[in-house]
Amino acid sequence: MPRLGIFNMMCGFFVLACAAAAGAFIATDISQGFIHDRAILESWQLMLDKSAHGHSNLFALLHICFGLTMPYSTWGSPVKTTQTAGLLLGTLAMGPGMMLKARLGPMSETSLIDIMIGGMLSAALLALFAHAIGLGAKWYERA
Repeated sequence: MPRLGIFNMMCGFFVLACAAAAGAFIATDISQGFIHDRAILESWQLMLDKSAHGHSNLFALLHICFGLTMPYSTWGSPVKTTQTAGLLLGTLAMGPGMMLKARLGPMSETSLIDIMIGGMLSAALLALFAHAIGLGAKWYERA
């Protein structure tokens, strides 16, 4: 298996481990909300923290699946490297980026963090679309 595929799988399992560890903190916050102040359960910060937790798990699995399916794509190494970078940007946007946004609080106007998250997520979506095209080309080749 190419080293880039292994790198993606390694990143995926690392992010999965971090997200699992962070889940314990979110569970503690939810428990404290039920015990002390139910308003915490509907807070902006907790909602985005839960979203970041779920999206981090999603992107971890995307990295693993991408690493496993890379050999089936018709794209060359430079495109696969760019796709890896796109997925990494998406992982950073939807994990740490969302957690940072949660700490900044809701804003009525588009902020710099919103633009950064949007750009990074767009890179991840392009990487996923490109991978789907590469897999489709391989499937068409064999048909």
